[in-house]
Amino acid sequence: MGIQCDNAQTVGLLTKETPQLSTKLRHVDIHNHWLRQAVQAGEIAIRWVPTKDMAADELTKLLHAQNHSSFMRALGLTNIQRLIK
Repeated sequence: MGIQCDNAQTVGLLTKETPQLSTKLRHVDIHNHWLRQAVQAGEIAIRWVPTKDMAADELTKLLHAQNHSSFMRALGLTNIQRLIK
């Protein structure tokens, strides 16, 4: 299974052998974090992708017309209005 992430620090915390936490969130215990364990065991692959390429963003954020059209094509959706007249 693969996970795409646009946060480089998170990817580093999950993939480095001995990660260093440099955040204000001191309550995060990365050594007992289940996702880190799954990544280290090879059960999950995580990779960094640019924010603009995050597929989940297309479902949760307002898109400009061109981006919306591209996303619809990527999903295989087409305008059927001309077909139903």
